[in-house]
Amino acid sequence: MFEPIPGDHCMTYNRRTILNRTALAGLSLFGVAGSAPTAAAEPDDTLVEGTITDFDDPVAEATVSLGDATTTTDEDGEYELTVDPADSDGTDRSAVSVSGERVLEVRADGYAERTRRLEIDPGEAVSADVPLYREWGDETGELQVYATEVDGGSTIPCHVTIYGDDTYEASAPEGAIPDSGSWNTGFAVSEGWWDVRVTDAAGYADGTQTVYVDADGSEIAWVQLESGDREIPGTGRVLGRVVDERGDELDEASVRIAGEPVSVDDDGSFEIDLEHGRHPVTATARGYESLRGGVDARFGRTTELIVPLESQ
Repeated sequence: MFEPIPGDHCMTYNRRTILNRTALAGLSLFGVAGSAPTAAAEPDDTLVEGTITDFDDPVAEATVSLGDATTTTDEDGEYELTVDPADSDGTDRSAVSVSGERVLEVRADGYAERTRRLEIDPGEAVSADVPLYREWGDETGELQVYATEVDGGSTIPCHVTIYGDDTYEASAPEGAIPDSGSWNTGFAVSEGWWDVRVTDAAGYADGTQTVYVDADGSEIAWVQLESGDREIPGTGRVLGRVVDERGDELDEASVRIAGEPVSVDDDGSFEIDLEHGRHPVTATARGYESLRGGVDARFGRTTELIVPLESQ
């Protein structure tokens, strides 16, 4: 499913949260909602299950609600909800066997709230995977960065780039920000998730960390570097394909990302390297409705993007 851009109507240390996300794997950004005729807990109940992700990384402790049913995701980002179709929209009904469209709501700290409409039928199971998109608060906190060998040791001189609602970079000749020289404090950043990339450490491969910065809090990104020369670029690659309602490839399609035209092959495929972050996408083809959405690019990773157009 091509996801609309959030908000686009077309479509001292108080906590140290350090998550290791160094794997450079191919990723798919888009979740799919569907149904399968498997038995639920009760004959007329509906089992709703799925995974909540951030760029294919699981989001733990996200709150998932459908009507009166609420749960939280586990460490793998997975959830299950048992829903009475009669009550799943919050309406008191005497009949149990009620089919219809319901709204699944997903909330998690540091992410924009997401909703997904599901078709609920008694006794059937529904699968709903939901990707979340990061958002940042108005308040600020402090982000400190330290680069060492794996398992610790002396800090290693390097270059630091951090990505969130903005991008900041700095040289770290002592392997840390702050240091004993020009940096008295860490980066002042908006509340939310921040990706840290460490490069130019002589004799060491590039490294990354992701941390959540609380408002008025101070967080540490401890980036552990392995020996070697592996480089992590500041861009991510998008492999895209424009298709019709049947999933067949469309020729003569036009695609723009962040307002710039992208070369599309005769089979509807395209490939582009983008700066780390979220980028608006528009797609058009003669005889089809235009579509606007968005795609996330992450440094050193590949996003597979399917853009489905509907006939006029």
